[in-house]
Amino acid sequence: MSRVFCTLTVVVAMAGGCAHKQETKAEAPKSEPAPAPQAAATPAPPADKTCASDLDCGAKQLCINNRCVDITPDLAECTNVRVHFPFNSDEIDSADKPSLERSARCLKAEHSLHVTIEGNADERGTEEYNMALGDRRARAVASYLQSLGASQQQVATVSYGKENPECKEHDEACWARNRRAAMKAGSEKNKK
Repeated sequence: MSRVFCTLTVVVAMAGGCAHKQETKAEAPKSEPAPAPQAAATPAPPADKTCASDLDCGAKQLCINNRCVDITPDLAECTNVRVHFPFNSDEIDSADKPSLERSARCLKAEHSLHVTIEGNADERGTEEYNMALGDRRARAVASYLQSLGASQQQVATVSYGKENPECKEHDEACWARNRRAAMKAGSEKNKK
């Protein structure tokens, strides 16, 4: 009988111990991992915010008429840009760089925006020479935009040489106007 009593005591003690352990497990609150802290998104300044320059606005906005305006594919300030060049040159003048920087800001912010850069020359020189010069001018502008973050897929180039004059007079003032690269809104299909 003592043997049965001892066995029974051992069984009860084990059951009680197991039950106790189960109760402890059941009673212990499950600790869930704390959620990872999320970086708070910096909201873009409202579109009606006043500004003095593009830097006062959000990354996807331009300062137009002292107001922050959202960049959209049809915003003329992003694409209607003309760059003028000295005689026989494809060097971008520092005076034209701010407008190109603004266009690059648009292209970086709005990936659906595509532009075509039309290279032009004045009437002096052969047709072949002017086509090559117009091409170099258009490519110089495209390279500058890409150096500022525009993607290669967003920028297409075309050369018109001397065939697309803005001015038809035969003097230096007119020739200077014709030595240009004109940026226009374009589509992805127009890309070379």
